[in-house]
Amino acid sequence: MKATKLILSFLSASALMCAMTSAWAKDSSQNNGFPELRTSWLKTGDFVGPENLRRIAQGMTKDQVALQIGYPHFNEGIGGTKVWNYAFNLYTGNGADYVTCQYQVRFDQNTRVRSTHWKDEQCGGLTAEKPPVVIKEEAPKQPPVHSITLSADGMFAFGKAGSKDLMPAGQQRLERLAQQIQAGYNLNSINVIGHTDRIGSDRANMALSQARADTVKGFLMSRGIPGNLISSSGVGSSQPVVTCSGSATPAVIACLQANRRVDIVISGTAKN
Repeated sequence: MKATKLILSFLSASALMCAMTSAWAKDSSQNNGFPELRTSWLKTGDFVGPENLRRIAQGMTKDQVALQIGYPHFNEGIGGTKVWNYAFNLYTGNGADYVTCQYQVRFDQNTRVRSTHWKDEQCGGLTAEKPPVVIKEEAPKQPPVHSITLSADGMFAFGKAGSKDLMPAGQQRLERLAQQIQAGYNLNSINVIGHTDRIGSDRANMALSQARADTVKGFLMSRGIPGNLISSSGVGSSQPVVTCSGSATPAVIACLQANRRVDIVISGTAKN
C-alpha cells in the first residue's frame, strides 16, 4: 500500500513537472523563445549592473553566469535546461526611470554559454558601455596684437641710434605712442623691432637696427611702461617692405625710406 502511494506521488510530481515544463515551453514558443513576463517568480524584475551583463560571454559555465547575474527568474530549472531566462530592470538614463527587459542565456550541449538574447533589441543598447566623456580644453585665447610702424627717418639723426640722437619730431612721436599705450591697452607684451635699408654692411645694419630698437624700448620704459613687458630686437635689412635696385644714389636712398623703420608690436586688450 505504501509503495503504491509512493509511486502515485512520484507520478503526480512528474506530471506536475511535465505540465509546468509544457506550459513554459508553450509560453516560450508564443514569444519568440521568451516566456511571458508575468510567469516570472520575480514579479518586479531585478536590478543588475550593466557591466555584469557585458561580462557574459560564450564558453562561460552556468556557475560563472550565476556569479555575474544570478540564477534564472523563471521556472525552466537550473541544471538540465539549456536556456536561462531573466527579467532585469535597466535604467534609461533619464533620472530614475527604468524599463523591465527580458534577457536569455542559451547553453550548448556542454552547458556552456552559446549565445545571449534580448526580447526587445533596444534593451541591449541600455547595457552598452558608454563612451568616455571627453572634456575638450579650449586653448587659452591669445590677446589681440596691434602693430604700429614708425619711420626711422625724422626720428633719428642719419646713421645714429642713441637717445641723444632722437630728433624733436621723433621724440614727439614716441611720447604720443607711450601715452597711447598706457591709456589704451591692458598690456601683455610689447616687441620693438628695428629695421634698416640695404645700404651698408650687414654687420653695421644689424648693429644699427638693434641699437635703435633698444633706444625706443628705453624711451617707453622712461615713460612708465614696465621693462619686463618690452622686448627689443634688430633684424637689419632682412625684412624689407620695398625693393629698390641700384647703387646708393639720392633717389634710391629716398626709395628705400620705408625700410628704415621701427615696428612696435603690442599684445594686449583694449581698455574700456
